Order: sequence, then structure tokens, then C-alpha cells
Amino acid sequence: MFSKSSDNQGLLVSVIPFMPYLTNHNLLMETLQLSDAKYRSLFESMDQGIIYLDAAGIVISVNKAAALLLGLDKDHIQGQMLVDICAKAIRQDGSVFPREQHPAREALQSFKPVEAVVMGLFNPEKKDYVWLAVTAVPEFIPDKKEPYQVLVTLKDITRLKQAEEKLNLASVIVNHTGESIVVTDKNHKIVSVNRTFTAITGFTQMEVVHRKISSLQAVHDAVNIQAKLENGIELNWQGEMVIRRKFGKGFSAWATVNPVKDSTGNIKHYVYVFMDLTPIKKEQQSLGFLAYHDPLTKLPNRLLVKDRIHHALQNAQRAGTKVAVLFLDLDHFKSINDSYGHAVGDSLLREVAKRIKNMVRKEDTVSRYSGDEFIVFMEDVSDTKNPATLAGKLIDAFSIPVYIKGQWLQISTSVGISLYPKDGTDTDTLIKHADAAMYRAKKEGRNNFQYYSPELTLAVFEKMSLERALRHAVERNELVLYYQPQVCLKSGQVVGVESLVRWKHPTMGLIPPNRFIPLAEENGFIVTLGEWVLNSACRQMRQWLDDGIEVKKMAVNVSPVQFLRSDFVATVKRALCANKLDPRCLELEITESSLMDKSDHTISALTQLIAFGIDVTIDGFGTGCFSLNNLKRIPVKKLKIDSSFVFDVLHNSDDEDITRSVIALGHSLHLQVIAEGIESEAQQQLLLDLGCDEGQGYLYSPPTLPRSGFFQQMQT
Repeated sequence: MFSKSSDNQGLLVSVIPFMPYLTNHNLLMETLQLSDAKYRSLFESMDQGIIYLDAAGIVISVNKAAALLLGLDKDHIQGQMLVDICAKAIRQDGSVFPREQHPAREALQSFKPVEAVVMGLFNPEKKDYVWLAVTAVPEFIPDKKEPYQVLVTLKDITRLKQAEEKLNLASVIVNHTGESIVVTDKNHKIVSVNRTFTAITGFTQMEVVHRKISSLQAVHDAVNIQAKLENGIELNWQGEMVIRRKFGKGFSAWATVNPVKDSTGNIKHYVYVFMDLTPIKKEQQSLGFLAYHDPLTKLPNRLLVKDRIHHALQNAQRAGTKVAVLFLDLDHFKSINDSYGHAVGDSLLREVAKRIKNMVRKEDTVSRYSGDEFIVFMEDVSDTKNPATLAGKLIDAFSIPVYIKGQWLQISTSVGISLYPKDGTDTDTLIKHADAAMYRAKKEGRNNFQYYSPELTLAVFEKMSLERALRHAVERNELVLYYQPQVCLKSGQVVGVESLVRWKHPTMGLIPPNRFIPLAEENGFIVTLGEWVLNSACRQMRQWLDDGIEVKKMAVNVSPVQFLRSDFVATVKRALCANKLDPRCLELEITESSLMDKSDHTISALTQLIAFGIDVTIDGFGTGCFSLNNLKRIPVKKLKIDSSFVFDVLHNSDDEDITRSVIALGHSLHLQVIAEGIESEAQQQLLLDLGCDEGQGYLYSPPTLPRSGFFQQMQT
């Protein structure tokens, strides 16, 4: 880390007290060399920039992270004055950072540490400034008053600075928007208001902070938003309410209330956006109800729905959410009008409007756009499948005949769907594209729906079709378990097998798990599916043992949802008991994400299973975000290295380093390590050299059926 002389000097200082015990000169040198190698490895692997300066301020050692932050080669940095390298440094206000105030120089002159000085350095590689928190610490040799070197650390705070700038920009936008914005805590106590709110109501932030949001409502306002949100009736709310003014009468406002959640999904704040409806109210008074509503169905007309879409798009742009426009057209309505007359046609339109209103959410807008055309407008669309689900319900609702004036009328509808921002970013474009999608639905035979994006229509249809079929896959015996052996890398002996589920669909053939497992987790079917896999794997294990095939372990993958939605411990015990298996025959593979959400519940279940004698493996280790503290809380038996690292381990140094680190971590915690995805003997040899215990992959056998040649060979 230091220059060679200073390095050996520092090491000798630490070793001198032990000289009486080091009687062999060669042993001393080996100890020094080993310490030096370990220290150099640690120095180079740290993600924080580290620079050592001599007493003159000249760089004598620099690690890789520091060189990357400075944008210079190590050879160009070493031997240079650090203050010269940082000559173009700037302060946070953009002014030049004085050389004499550089932390390294101050540390050398004052003999004291200088901590966390923020400066911007121009990085020639990135062609931009990198913001750093620089700390300089003088280091002393015993009995010496002046430092013999300075340790300088560089912490990259560029992202923090950028986040601060974005936060400042967001504050500017909030304070200059034309709508009143009020932010409350989760208990609906006001935290902050913007300038527009103060200008419209006359209340300053100091006057309303810590008060309940309900204190802003006029006494005669019957809308109790707070009660609805607190009682869990609605998480998002929009509607009209009356807001108090400090002086004078209150005013009608169109309010939109949205929760702000933290990373765990808990509500931390509510954002209330109030749009002053006073101008609209005045216009309504002059133009009357008919200006914004259809006189026949009493639904919002074209003008009002466009206005609502426009304001919703503004909210969606700020919040980063999706919006959907459904364009409905009645099939063969003209024939009904011509055959039965306009009076029957009008009655039919009123019934259609009523059925649509009954199908949508309270926050959705239904409009009679023109003639027999209707628009349903959905805000805050969390899944692109949701509009399709609503379209399917509307189509089903229309399949019921309508009795009007002594006539039973059969009606159907074709629906087109457009999404913001994918299919358009303004109101007219979204409506036009939803209309175009509706005409495609008519060309496809009517009485169906289409997205503006044809590939999205196919994807949603396929997803909905798979989801329906998946619910019947178990009862129709369409699920199949394949098995892949796991071997000891040293001996080549089979030490276990992993069960891998496949779906043998009657028309689509063999479907891999990455296409249907996420669907099963999303709709809750994973509980039934997981129980089937567990029982089938245990039953096969029993069969192999009865046939004399020596399989020591059966590994079964477990979804995080299984821990949260079922009595999983009891399920596992039933499967073992039903097949008369020793718990030591079973190994459960869980992902890192299993221990992130509801970890206490999951850890409790795993602890019970491990106490019962079942082994637990962390699958795909290194690909997720895992708390090492959980490894201390759970007696895990094994770590599995993900195949993505093994695939290119021979040619990618990063993959090799990650693999080596996982193996070292596992062994330091007294865990076994298995690598999946081994396809060549060269990969096997490298993993063996790195100390990996077990392997799995196509080199030994692809996933195969239990009666395959591989398992027959094991029997012989």
C-alpha cells in the first residue's frame, strides 16, 4: 500500500515487540510478506478511494477506487503533489477551492485530522465533475511529533448532490404550480403547504401546520375525506369539497388525495391537491348542467371527460403513474334504432350507461362521448392487465339481454384501449388511439377488446389465458417434475437432486417455470402449486429409495409467497409423513428475497423446519439484496451460486471474483457452496480450484424425468 520502504517500516514497527519470539529470520520475512499481501488485497478491493501522501504531500500510494474517482491512471497520480492534481477543485457554490485549504495540506500543517470536506473535482474520464467528501488523517511513528504520512479518503457523494438538486427542483415546481398542495402525515396532520395554497386561502404554513386536514374544510361540507381514508374505505380519493378561507367565504375545489408510501409499503404521508373550481362553478351557473353532461344519460359529456383526462394526465406526469382510456362502441346499434325507433334506442342507451357505471370503480369516469360511443377513463393504473379485465367485465355485462318496451334486445360492444404514456401523452391522442383500437376490435369480429398496441393485446390475452388454464393444471395432471442431479466436485458422486416443475400444456407444449411461476405468485395459486411440487417430489424420493436408487437429498424450491399465505411448516411435515421420509432427506431452496419481506415470519418458519431436521439452501446467492445478519439468525446449510456467474466465469474476471467471494464467505460461515449451470469440464475445474463443494448443470445431466437413463444408471 505504501511505498516499499515506508511499508516495511510501518510493518516493522508493529512486529518489533514480538522479535524475542521470532527466532527464525525466514519466518519473520514470511510473516511480513503475508501481512503485506493481505493488506494490499484489502487496500485494492475497497470501494472507497484511498490515497497515501508522504510528509511533503506527494502521492506514494493510491488504490483503484481513488484512481477511478480522479479519472487518472495510477502511474499519473503517484509521485505528484495531491494539491496539484486537485488544482481545479471547486466549492459547492462553484468557486475555486483554494490550494492552501486542501484537507491534505491542512492535516500536514495542523497535525490534526480534517474530516468530510466537500469539493468537486473534474474527472477527465467522465468529462464532468465528481463530488467528493475528502478526509485527511495524519499518521505518526512512535516518539515522532511530525507525521510521516497522511491517509486521504475520497467518498463519492455525486448521487447525493444530484438528489439534493432534484429535491430543490421538486420544491420549486410545487411552489410554482397553479394548484394548492397540502402534505400531511399518516395521521392527516398538516406538514407543509405550497405558495398557491397560501395565496388562495390566506392561511400561512405556520397557521395550519400540525392541524388536522379536516380543519380546512368548511363546516357545512359533508365530505369527510379523513374518515374514509382512516377507515380504509379508500386509499385514493378524488372529488369536490369546500375549502375554508381565512377571510370571506369558502370555495369549491376538486380534490385529489394520494398516499405516499415508504419502501415497505406503509403509508407515510398524504398529498392533497386542490384545484379551485370557482371559475368552473361560475361557468356552470351561466351555462347550466347541460354544458358538461349528456341530457339523456346524465353522464359527463365530451367536454367534461376531456377536461378530467387533461387534469389527470398532469397528475400522472407528476406521480409517474399510468392512465387508461377505454373507448366503447355498441355493435349494430343503428339496426336497433332503425327497427324499433329512437325511443327504444334512447332507453337502451340509458340502460347501457347504468351497466357501465355499475362495473367501474368510484374514481373512474364514464362519459357518453357521442351517439352510441362511450368512454371509460381510468386513473392510477398499476397493471396493464387491469383495463383488459374491466373490458372483459363490460363485455360480459352486455351479454345479458335488455327488456325495453315489450322487447328483449341483445346488445354487444367492441372496446378499444389506449394507455398513457405508452400510446400518447395528451388527451386527444389517447382518445384517438383508443378509437382506432376499437375499430380493430370490430374487424376482429366485434364483441371483444383490443389495445392500441397489438403486441400488448396479444400479451394480455396470453397472460389471461395462461392464468385461467394454470388454475386447472393440477387437477388436469398437466404439471410434471423434472430432476437434475447435484454432484460432489471432488469425488464426482451424486449427493442429491433438485426438483424442477414444468407445465405440459395440451396445446402450447412444455412451458418453462419462468413463464408461469410469476403468474402463480401474483394470483395466489403458488400455494396450491407449491404443495403439489413438494408432495410429488417427496413421493418420487420414496419411490427411488424403494427401488434401491441412493439419492441422499431432494431439493425443492420454495416461493416467498408460500411462507406468507399458508401454514407452510405443517404442509412440509405432512408431505414427509405421508411418504415416510426422514426430514434429513429434504432440502428447501429459498431465494434471498424470501427473507426480505415479512422476514420475522419467514425466519420463524425456517427455524422450525431446520429444528425438524430439514436443510435450507439460499438459492441464487449474490443476485439479490441479502442481509448477512439473517445468515446468523438462520442455520442455513448451503449457498448456491447463481448460473449467471458460472456461465462466463472462465472469461469474465468480475464473475470469477464474485464466485470466489461467495465461496470464501460460505466457508467462513461453515457453509457448503454449490454452483449451478456448470456446462464444461473447464468450469468444473476452476470451481474446484476455487474451493467449491458441489456442482449442478448440463455437464452432468440436463433436467430429466425420473425414469430416464441417468437415474437408471444410478440404480445399476
